[in-house]
Amino acid sequence: MSAPVIPGFAFVEHLGSGGFADVFLYEQQWPRQRVAVKVVRPDVPLTDREKYLFTAEANAMARLADHPYIVSVITAGVTAEGGRPFLVMRYCPPPDLGVRVRANPMAPVDAVSTGIKLASAIETAHRSGILHRDIKPSNVLVTSYHEPALTDFGIAGHMADVEGDDDVRISYPWSPPELLDGRSNGSVASDVYSLGATIWHLLVGRSPFSIPSGDNSTRALSARILHAAPPATQRPDVPPALDRLLQQCLAKRPEHRPGSALELARALQRIESAAGWPRTVVAVEGDRPDASVSGPGAASPSASADGSAWPSSSTGPAEDATAMKPVTVISASGPRRIAAQDPAPVEREDEAERAGVPGLVWAGVGVAVLALLVGFLVLGGNDREEDPGVVVPTEAQTPGDVIPDVLTEAVTLTGSRTPRGVVFEWRPPVPVEPGDSFSWHRDDTDQYGSTSRRRLLVRTDEAVCLDVRMTRGSDNSPRASQCVS
Repeated sequence: MSAPVIPGFAFVEHLGSGGFADVFLYEQQWPRQRVAVKVVRPDVPLTDREKYLFTAEANAMARLADHPYIVSVITAGVTAEGGRPFLVMRYCPPPDLGVRVRANPMAPVDAVSTGIKLASAIETAHRSGILHRDIKPSNVLVTSYHEPALTDFGIAGHMADVEGDDDVRISYPWSPPELLDGRSNGSVASDVYSLGATIWHLLVGRSPFSIPSGDNSTRALSARILHAAPPATQRPDVPPALDRLLQQCLAKRPEHRPGSALELARALQRIESAAGWPRTVVAVEGDRPDASVSGPGAASPSASADGSAWPSSSTGPAEDATAMKPVTVISASGPRRIAAQDPAPVEREDEAERAGVPGLVWAGVGVAVLALLVGFLVLGGNDREEDPGVVVPTEAQTPGDVIPDVLTEAVTLTGSRTPRGVVFEWRPPVPVEPGDSFSWHRDDTDQYGSTSRRRLLVRTDEAVCLDVRMTRGSDNSPRASQCVS
């Protein structure tokens, strides 16, 4: 496959092909770095529609280029031969996330963290007025630092314009019902659906409505997306709350899904917290300047030679300025010291000559005194008393045992439905002492509480899950979880 000649870039290898473009690995000559270059294929007619889509992708990715979980676009142009548009992007080593999880699905903790990062990217795009409309695992690359990076904004659209589109390209396995039956050309809710389907795929290794070794044709897949109930992952290590959240994302009606990508990210964070997993930060662009960098002590922008604004270091605090400090290196027999700030007075030549002989005499006397002092320390120093400020141990000193945790096991938790609601009961792992308590968390309402009793009545007709752990002082037992449908 021939790669186009692009001045300033050296072709390395072909990376892959998409619906209407090829992706190549090039090496940029200056600054030297490897980049991915997406070029419209020679066999694709460059209609006004194709040119518009490519331009829209370049503009969308440029507006979001500084987001940590979006592939940044470096530059764009048109090839000299054939006039084929191209995009130069940050290089993310293959394979994409879809290929990576096909044989080895992600652990729930990693899938949730990845979902939060992608939700951050999508929320940022939405705040910029951009709908992605093609979120799927193969459009999530992995950076050299093993972070997800959303790419391929080729069919992205502006929120105010998408309903006027004459045609919409979709990826069936991850597209919501309203895109399949033509009720919508894309919305915040449709991107939330596709993100939920993508997270589901990361956990299972296939799209939610595909059937292993079954009929996964476009017609059969579309029928299941339109009419079948959202499936559970059926993984025993997936928290029930995560399964319910993903099923909510896959709801048939857009209004039944999380209201935004940020709302989905927050729900995933709550699942992390309940499971005791490391917390993933939501990276969403702020809509106002940081107050901590404004005010009297902040650096203000100053105009550069070309009229652009750059921060000026001269307006910062005086102690932040870089200054030269004279340093004198003393002989190796003593520690290195910093010379005095005031320069030593310069001797006249005749004064230096007169000082030369007495200086040699005193140097000889100094060497003799130093020799006597060293001899005294070596020969007679063993009889001196120990410094009273130093304690010399006479035997090995080993710190005592660390006080062990008592609450190393979870409570035994059961739940049952009664006419009044769901009753949860638990048995502590150790005998209860005065001051002990039990902390609980309801998954359906995200409500927290604490009690000294060993049972809790939850008045609800819906399915509910409860987490309980025992607390004694600063010691907490592992969580126990129980769900009642």
